Amino acid sequence: MGVTVDVHEVFKYPFEQVVASFLRKFFFECTNFLFLDVSTGIIYRKRIAVCQNVVPEILRKVNILKVPNVQLEEESWFNPQERNMAIRSHCLTWTQYASMKEESVFRESIENPNW
Repeated sequence: MGVTVDVHEVFKYPFEQVVASFLRKFFFECTNFLFLDVSTGIIYRKRIAVCQNVVPEILRKVNILKVPNVQLEEESWFNPQERNMAIRSHCLTWTQYASMKEESVFRESIENPNW
């Protein structure tokens, strides 16, 4: 069984601020790999992040959900010339029970290039 959710949201902040905020969203990181492709100018980042488990207490009565932290693997491709960033992440913690994936694309708004 799979569930897909598509969300379109316009953040009314400059593109650079949205990208910087997204890259700071985790509490702390275990590893971080950064690579610049000089031919395209695209910055590739791969990291494993450790976040506080935010599963509600009522659900933590299930043993597999009683973990203090959740690990995520994230890859991102930032193109400063075209002003866009693509992100792909997935959960590493409960892979034997379920899979969770997230894909996001950030770019300037068509409505307003300052957003």
